[in-house]
Amino acid sequence: MKNFRFKSIWLLSESEQRGRTESFSPKKTLLVGMNHTGKSSLIKSLFIALGAYPAGELDRWSKDTTALVEFSLDGVVYYVVQQQNHRALFSAKGRLEFASANATDWGQSFADLIGFNLVLTDKQMKSVKGDARTFFLPFYINQDGSWLSDWSTFVNLQQYHKAVESVLDYFTGVKPPEYYEINAQKFVFQKELAELRGEKKIIRNIKDRFGQTVPLDGPKTIPSVFDQDVARLTQEITEVNAEQEKLRDILVRERETVESLALQTKMAEQALEHYDRDAAFLRTEPHEVLTCPVCHAEHDKTFMDILRFSEDARVLRNLVIQLKADFDKAKRSLSKSVANLGELNNNYARISAILDTRRGDLKFEDVVKGMGAEAAFAAFEAELVELERKISGCVVEVDALEGRLEELTSKKRSREILSIFRGSYEAALVSLNMPVIDTKRLRLTNRPRISGSGGPRSILAYYSALWKTALSDYGSFSVPVVIDSPQQQGQDATNLPIMIEYISKELPSDLQIILSIESPTEYPFDKIIELDESYHLLRSGDFNSVYAFVRPFLDSMYAELIGRA
Repeated sequence: MKNFRFKSIWLLSESEQRGRTESFSPKKTLLVGMNHTGKSSLIKSLFIALGAYPAGELDRWSKDTTALVEFSLDGVVYYVVQQQNHRALFSAKGRLEFASANATDWGQSFADLIGFNLVLTDKQMKSVKGDARTFFLPFYINQDGSWLSDWSTFVNLQQYHKAVESVLDYFTGVKPPEYYEINAQKFVFQKELAELRGEKKIIRNIKDRFGQTVPLDGPKTIPSVFDQDVARLTQEITEVNAEQEKLRDILVRERETVESLALQTKMAEQALEHYDRDAAFLRTEPHEVLTCPVCHAEHDKTFMDILRFSEDARVLRNLVIQLKADFDKAKRSLSKSVANLGELNNNYARISAILDTRRGDLKFEDVVKGMGAEAAFAAFEAELVELERKISGCVVEVDALEGRLEELTSKKRSREILSIFRGSYEAALVSLNMPVIDTKRLRLTNRPRISGSGGPRSILAYYSALWKTALSDYGSFSVPVVIDSPQQQGQDATNLPIMIEYISKELPSDLQIILSIESPTEYPFDKIIELDESYHLLRSGDFNSVYAFVRPFLDSMYAELIGRA
């Protein structure tokens, strides 16, 4: 079972000159603070940094805040730095592994890193790989939506078709990671099998037509067929000529686009260099009075006022990255057009050569008479035998893989997994002071729909049953459980402590748990983080140390993103 753990987080706001860093226990961490002290901001920053945007807006929170998250996978430590849509992964020693300027590329890279191979379908019924949203979905109770009857944990989950069912099947073991590995292998063999069968059909048709045109009793040709073939080739070369003209027009426009983007990128980079030099000067040289190098006018601006240089530089970095992305896209399009034109030129030359040859003295009947029909039929037959051998091998592989898939999705296995889930759910309901219900037909996707103060307790019982099932012998991942504020829907003073006690004492001991509540509790947690200042999760006193630690990661990320050709 793969083990994913949150270790630490650094938050930095250069515009506000504030920062904060916190670490998490590998077991149970408690966040304590009243409303607006930043509990949700701290928790949501963890997921945003890793590419999963929780539902719900953060009040008075700058979207330009930089987050650096330290996590481990099977004991191997990584860092992720994030600012807006820009992210980069680093090793424990600070070596840059990869950087991304968009959510799609990051989602793919993150899934590959942690071995998350869930395959989903989108609204167009196309296969897509799961990302950080679906990886954390069953393990995060978001105060903005998750305590209700719908799966509203992260934004834009609607882009998937029946995502929740697939995610729960994956983590509980109904369709484990091995299922998707084997299914991917099966797809490769099925694709090869379809191609081989198509090739076999084509060769058989050619053989049959050849037998009708050139029977075994002797070679012969039909001159009119030769004339028709020449006419067809003439038409083909005319069409190629027209296509060449279209591609030439496209190439002209694409070259202009590439040259324009290259110029814009160069201008933006030059501007960014000026800003970086100005910012470095202002940071390293203390000045109570700034003197203009042109007119020598003196300005008594403070360092805080001059921080706008940092914001301007950030905007320029974003512009350079976007221009380079557009430049790369235009270059790829241009290269593709050049390749297409080259292919058309090759076809043009090939067809021209054939036409030139056939306009000479060479006749089809001379060629056909110079070779025996029997040799041709023997070649066809040998090719069909070889194709049949390959087809048989693919069929054997597909059958074996289908057998393994049936084992992984057998009714017996599903019953055993559901039994664990149902038993855990019943036990949790009792512990949380809820009436026991009939769970004989309860499915993994049967999320409770209870109103009033009993709603949050039934939701917690449901999630805890999922967590215990995911940690059973059938599960493949141990993922941190994050619970944001169980004090929902008017949870009464009698049952709220029961929920906190259940989280503290009755959830599996090998789970990493991060719980957010408003008031201190007597129940044991391995680490307690207290937040006590409204709208000031980040602290001015932490800025220098956080800046010194985070800034090298940011610089490396932007150097990679901007430096890409």
